[in-house]
Amino acid sequence: MSSTPAPIPADAPIPVAATTATTTSSHAHASAVANPVGAVPAIVAAGTTGAAVAGPQGQEPQLTDEQILTQMQAIKDEEANLHPLVDRAVDLLELAQEYENGSEAFKTKIQNLSDTHDRMRRSRGDGNCFYRAFAFAWFERVMLAIKSKPELHATAVRTIEETKDLLLAAQFELLAFEDFYQATLETLQNLVHYTSDELLTAFQNDEISNSIVMHFRLVASAFLKTHQDDYAPFLEFGQTMDEFCSMHVEAMGRESEEMMLIALTKATHISIEVAYLSGNQSADEVNFLPFLPDTAIYMPPLVLLYRPGHYDILYRKSHCLDGVI
Repeated sequence: MSSTPAPIPADAPIPVAATTATTTSSHAHASAVANPVGAVPAIVAAGTTGAAVAGPQGQEPQLTDEQILTQMQAIKDEEANLHPLVDRAVDLLELAQEYENGSEAFKTKIQNLSDTHDRMRRSRGDGNCFYRAFAFAWFERVMLAIKSKPELHATAVRTIEETKDLLLAAQFELLAFEDFYQATLETLQNLVHYTSDELLTAFQNDEISNSIVMHFRLVASAFLKTHQDDYAPFLEFGQTMDEFCSMHVEAMGRESEEMMLIALTKATHISIEVAYLSGNQSADEVNFLPFLPDTAIYMPPLVLLYRPGHYDILYRKSHCLDGVI
């Protein structure tokens, strides 16, 4: 299929992964997820190996490649922390203001997109944006439909409960994922009495929000591991599925490729559409790529907006739901 997958950047953060066979307690994992990158000093992160190379007398020492990457990651983390994990919904045309002095192609496409989609919701650009945007969009859709379509909530709860069996089938130990699973299930169960403000507050809480992200990362990983025959041919030569998942799927802060989107939508039976917003001058319209699992739950697909390296949530005019904030 044609697509514009999100590449893994060279300066992606050091993985904080939940492995398939670990004796580390789930509370320790929860702590790591609540602060996945941690406090990184300006020059050298704790545990960084190798000292700076001394320069000529009177000059600053030359930093190693690892130290330079650490500095760059610290800058990225500081910038990301200026924005909430999930923000309030805003008029889509506000996005065009970000390109006021930039690409005309972006501005034209945003204007045309606003004919059919009127709002967007930003998620923090911390490498976890796809999973966080997916989770919030799904939970919000279920919450706003509880009175009119209560079966959506019951189905969503059952789906999350079934992910426990999927994780166990992929040889994840219960101790390694139980806290993440419980945080996700409890947040979903609480939708019956949540307001939109309360759902947003939950997703802006580091521990809750990152636990949900971690759970969905593990679910995507488990699906790939239990369907290796279908996806192993797409891996780099010599790379195993366990290696790929440990490095790129389970690790907090790693950006998502198309394979992860396919895995998560199939594992949860949730359809999504991704609007690819690029600076390509050859077209004035935004391209939409559907991810429609065969066993999809019946509801309009969630819509995510992709800009190079980042996912946000997009709202259709035709499927607008009252109460979105």
